[in-house]
Amino acid sequence: MHKTFRLVGLAALATVALAVTACAPAGAGSPGAGDDSSPIVFGVSGPLTGNQAEYGKNWQEGFEIALDEINDAGGVNGRPIELDFQDSQGEASQATTIAQRFVSDDSVLAVIGDFSSATSMVASPLYQRGGVLQLGITNSHPDFTTTGDYIFSPSITQEAEAVEIEDAAHKQGSKIAIFNLNTDWGNTALDILKDEAAKNGDEIVFQAPVEEASTDFKPQLLKARDAKPDVVIFYTYYSSTALLVKQAQQVGLTDVPFIGVGSNYSQEFLELAGPAAEGFVVDTSFYDGSTDPDVQKFVTSYTEKFGHKPNLFAAYAYDGLKQLAWAAEHAKKLDRAGIRDALRDGEKIPSIIYGPFSYAEDRRVAAPPFSWLTVTDGEFTLVAE
Repeated sequence: MHKTFRLVGLAALATVALAVTACAPAGAGSPGAGDDSSPIVFGVSGPLTGNQAEYGKNWQEGFEIALDEINDAGGVNGRPIELDFQDSQGEASQATTIAQRFVSDDSVLAVIGDFSSATSMVASPLYQRGGVLQLGITNSHPDFTTTGDYIFSPSITQEAEAVEIEDAAHKQGSKIAIFNLNTDWGNTALDILKDEAAKNGDEIVFQAPVEEASTDFKPQLLKARDAKPDVVIFYTYYSSTALLVKQAQQVGLTDVPFIGVGSNYSQEFLELAGPAAEGFVVDTSFYDGSTDPDVQKFVTSYTEKFGHKPNLFAAYAYDGLKQLAWAAEHAKKLDRAGIRDALRDGEKIPSIIYGPFSYAEDRRVAAPPFSWLTVTDGEFTLVAE
């Protein structure tokens, strides 16, 4: 078992229809005009098949809880919300094709997705030129929203999160090992980690890229062990991280703290990693143990429906759809520009992740809070300050 983490001085804190409603037919006409009882349609571009399909499933579940709440309460001004969820397979080429379809379909008022920043950013120019709001609920790349004023993201940027993680690692020691996903997301984070390590006077004694489809990390873990780091950072998704921590035990990389990016805050990580997860630490903007009544309402509904607790991806999906419904309700004119304007100018936009918030000028969340969690007896618990 790896060493328990210590934290000092940081603030705690193909096409698939979503099951709840039928997908709107293409070319159904603008829901901002005509029949006041017609559905309000939002598009989703995300992975339902391929290497990232498990994350698309997390999204589906979060969306389903939000749809239940919105539509059971009468929808938006008496009009139900429907989602048109298109499977991108996590591929940029598919996301581009989906973007073209959504932009040309006047019934789609706004779009959520895609999952990874790289896949989303390829499609962003299409949404910007077409005047369709793209809400990148899990797009943390620092440049994601720079494409234009129709591109928004509530996701914490890598600039903020990677700095937070390296600063936490610095408190454990000056010799750092890093495993990062070998994607644009992971490599961008690596550059930020390196810069912050240099500022902190830390030495990166080992670094290895991680391929998402790989299953054997023992050669890299052996080299990491022999480099004798004070702390190991995992900037990887939970499926890869679970394999890494299990195999770390097998090669004897044990007496060292492990820190993971917030994407590892997931019941799936706990189940996949088993006892090897004990003592693992993650940062997060969402915590299912929060006493906030809105958080507990979501967690209770989600757990009762699906039999397991929501992870960060499910929370972002729930939040994202709630934001679009809020924008539809508060838009001066219910059309694509009206949805954009409502989010751009809105105050006290609802969120179980941040609490009521407003988007900053860069269409990001300003000064997002972090909490730190550690795995204790197979459960995520808050790290004491």
